[in-house]
Amino acid sequence: MTGAGPTSPDSRPRESTRAMLNRGRPFRVRALPSLKQVSRSVAEILTRWPDAVRTPEDRDRERLAKEMLRRVSEWDWTNITTQRVNSAAVAVFDEERRSRQDLFPVREFYLTEIATREPGAFLDGMVGVYIESFAPGRDHTRHLAKALAERSDDLGARHRKLMAALPELFRPDAVPIALARIMRDADDAYAHLKAIGLHSPHTSGLAKAAQKTFVERLAPNLDKAEARRKLFNWLTPENGPVLQAGAGPAVEALLAPWRERNPPDSLRNELSEAIIKAWNDPRLHAGGIWSGFDNGLRAVLLRWLTHQDMKFFCDMVTATQNSPMWPPRRDFWLKLYHDRMIDEAWVAFGSDARRYAQQNLLRGGKTDMNRRFGRQLDRGGSTSLLIMRIGNKIVVDGCHSYKTHIFRADDRRAPKLYEREYYCDDIMRASPNSKPHNSIPSWSQWVLQHV
Repeated sequence: MTGAGPTSPDSRPRESTRAMLNRGRPFRVRALPSLKQVSRSVAEILTRWPDAVRTPEDRDRERLAKEMLRRVSEWDWTNITTQRVNSAAVAVFDEERRSRQDLFPVREFYLTEIATREPGAFLDGMVGVYIESFAPGRDHTRHLAKALAERSDDLGARHRKLMAALPELFRPDAVPIALARIMRDADDAYAHLKAIGLHSPHTSGLAKAAQKTFVERLAPNLDKAEARRKLFNWLTPENGPVLQAGAGPAVEALLAPWRERNPPDSLRNELSEAIIKAWNDPRLHAGGIWSGFDNGLRAVLLRWLTHQDMKFFCDMVTATQNSPMWPPRRDFWLKLYHDRMIDEAWVAFGSDARRYAQQNLLRGGKTDMNRRFGRQLDRGGSTSLLIMRIGNKIVVDGCHSYKTHIFRADDRRAPKLYEREYYCDDIMRASPNSKPHNSIPSWSQWVLQHV
């Protein structure tokens, strides 16, 4: 570089320490960082640059496994990186391939390499493969655990940290229970597992194996707030994705204390809204956790949602309609619910009512109005509907002066529950049987006669 500029420290003549002291100039020795600072720096590095194996896409796994089989058979290691070898290990030890006889030589290759390879990326990567593919009682898990246990002194910082927190890591029969105990004792199991070195707590086979025991240990206390909070911290972590695969038994455990008794209204609303926000409304979605869900516990949740939808509708009308006929009408519908006559209910809010409900009834922030309720689009959105199934009848009631309409459930003109959009004037024109509310005793008797 040409031209004048600042002189670099290395280009200046250096003065000896003794000369500095003799001349009376201050001599400062830079203090070493504290152990706490060093630990914090190491933790930051491990967080930013985890030595995780790159997980291959499902569509690429068979090709990777076959490529490794060819390389092992021909002993051809040209143009292949350690990262690719580790990614292929994910495929070879995944659920679909870990017991395949044709890939036995490849699995044996990996076990031999664990025993002989120098410390570094391959060895640490195979710990990740062990954790991700962990399955209690399976041969591949036992073989990987035995091979890695013999090399435990050669593992990198992340896995040494994990072994310090979980000494049972390479004892397949003991580690799920030990990890479940750590999860149960932690206030936030998801965050704690990440902190001790499990970079994907929800998806690893090891965490899945521990989750069963974790939920079983919490289950007897899930009628208490602290246990529920711990479980939700795991299922719906603040800084992580909602658990989907394997969440069904945990949600069943949340509902199980209330199979034969009702929780307080506030808790019932809190639980039902949290559940459908995380795993969808079972009335609208048959897949996900709901496909194999316990029928009795699903019925508990549906009963809660029926009550909640009726209460949303009733609270909205109570707050926005000043009619003396409404309170006895409200009490009539709620009594039918408590008498277990109303099997299902669904609300279609008009635009005015949606705004009111969003601002005044749904302050917890756990309800998505667009997914949680239908829309009523006729009359400029001024009318809202309560749609109920009572036995083999569909009953539609509306706010203000909208009549009550009753259809047979098998009538093709009957509105279906759980639709996204409704048109109240179309329902009125299609109705074979309707009655206004101008005489509550006469109206209530008419409803009971026709349902």
